[in-house]
Amino acid sequence: MTEKTTKKENITQRIKIEISEKLISGNMSFPTEKELCEKYSCSRQTIRKVLTDLKEEKLITSRQGSGYKLTGLNPNPRRNHICLLFTRPDEYIYPSLIYDIEKNLSQAADIPMSVSVSETHADFYKERLILKELLKNPPLAVLSECFSLMANPNSDIYRALEEKGCAVIFLYGNYRNMENFTCVTEGAYDAAYSLVSSLHASGFNRISGVFRNNNPQQASMLYGFISALKDLELPFDKDRYIIEKGFDSDIQTLFRNSDAMIFGSDEYAYPHVKNLRSLELSNFKDKKIYSFDNSYLSQVNSFRIPSFYHPRESLASAIAERILSIIKGQPKISIVLPYQLF
Repeated sequence: MTEKTTKKENITQRIKIEISEKLISGNMSFPTEKELCEKYSCSRQTIRKVLTDLKEEKLITSRQGSGYKLTGLNPNPRRNHICLLFTRPDEYIYPSLIYDIEKNLSQAADIPMSVSVSETHADFYKERLILKELLKNPPLAVLSECFSLMANPNSDIYRALEEKGCAVIFLYGNYRNMENFTCVTEGAYDAAYSLVSSLHASGFNRISGVFRNNNPQQASMLYGFISALKDLELPFDKDRYIIEKGFDSDIQTLFRNSDAMIFGSDEYAYPHVKNLRSLELSNFKDKKIYSFDNSYLSQVNSFRIPSFYHPRESLASAIAERILSIIKGQPKISIVLPYQLF
């Protein structure tokens, strides 16, 4: 091994250490060739060979006239993955969502990354155990489903991950003690508000709702539903909506006393609508029933439930774009995706 090669390798390792430190601090800038030559007391030829190696490893990128910039990839290959934390990744809409996130990341990323999925079961302690393991070797980013209206007791570990250069993004909402973190939400409040307003404009005055109030997304949808009824000067007493798991008899009573019903999700709508249809109620066809998520449950052959979704930019592509932009050092901006109504 020649002296020149040894010096080149030594400079490369020292620069990789600096890259790791820059990524932790969120600094995506990179020195010029001249600055590197002066810093390491070497020729421009040696530095250019070092930079060529770093570009081949996709640690830096360059554009003519703009110099060099970090890609966001870490010199430690074990850190170059994205961790997705979902309450139940094997159920309902989650398998297809996870698949689409992975696909969008692989298509949009110009740096190699792996994706792992962990299941929290909507349990703060299980989430904490997962986060503690991640803290030992933090990934480039963590996407975590916000599953409770409570303050998150694991905020200390999330902040520790960010301090080690891991981008933390929450899905569906932010915990009230972590409102400064980046979030991707679905505009649930506006969707429910707009749907109630549209139904009322079409002549429906007895509008009811069935929601779950155990997560930020459903809570926001319920608030939008109630706010619209209030602004339209329609009744919004407890006879107009059901929260959490209502008995079948409660759903039937609500159905009979309504001319339109809104369900917070297909998962909740499907079994109840199926049961209502089985009762062969004479006025079933006169009712308007809507839901959200546009999942396979709204597309069952025996009956279909109009279910709203995001038309222009899918949730998965928005999540992937937000993850990649933060990894590359762009501003940590939360986004809201509007639903398509009618």
